[in-house]
Amino acid sequence: MASDPRSIRLRVVDGQPAVKRWTAVSPLRDLAAAIAFLTRVPVPERWLGDDRTGAAAFGLAGAAVGAAAAIPLIITGQAHPGPAAVAGLAILAIASGTLHLDGLADTADALVAPAGAADRARMDPRAGTAGVVAVVLILLLDATLIGELASIDGRLAAAALINAGAASRTAATVAGVLAGPTRAGGRLGTWFATHLRPTDARLALASTVVVAGIGAALTGRSIVGGLIGGAVLGAAAGWLILRLRHRLDGDGFGALVELTFAAVLAATLAARAIGG
Repeated sequence: MASDPRSIRLRVVDGQPAVKRWTAVSPLRDLAAAIAFLTRVPVPERWLGDDRTGAAAFGLAGAAVGAAAAIPLIITGQAHPGPAAVAGLAILAIASGTLHLDGLADTADALVAPAGAADRARMDPRAGTAGVVAVVLILLLDATLIGELASIDGRLAAAALINAGAASRTAATVAGVLAGPTRAGGRLGTWFATHLRPTDARLALASTVVVAGIGAALTGRSIVGGLIGGAVLGAAAGWLILRLRHRLDGDGFGALVELTFAAVLAATLAARAIGG
């Protein structure tokens, strides 16, 4: 990756991260920045240019990663749903560099840490018991949900995976805009929230709705149900993280992405069961 978001250098003024001007919307540069931020796909530095988050294109970047992960499901999902689901999640983890799984683990460790030790537990490079359990459970849940969807229809599972990829990454943009810099935390979380624009959330949401619409046209309305239900559950997860941690740091954003991803898959399966 051209620039690792976990090693961003911030300018500091009087001990606080400097507030920088919002960069103008540029679809191609935003998409390049989103890919650099969210994935391990190499992005030439000249495509990035300025200090932008790419948050406006998080939905598109998430959909692209989801599409890559959906390949095993399209090829052999219905015949072999279990292996196809695991292969898809492996592709997703490799493409994203396990960035969000790491955030989920660190957030879980922080939540169970003794009073006053949450940040020390979160920043410890070693995963604690709570972090390991959280990652194992979310991966098992994801694999089970994708496998169930694939056993119904491989195309449905693929569309749900793409939809979940887009919606979960968009959730980070929306949460960052709603929470704002005052409720951000950590170097990465503060940098991200400081550079967000309300337009980023609107564009990310619009692209995610388009992705869901295409998926629904190809596989059925359960994709739309998955987006709506996942958005509600994702919003609840974001609120809970903010309430328990009192801020959204970089790890909190990662946890939100993972929880929203699973929520969209679960809501899609529920919508399929209800709608038939």
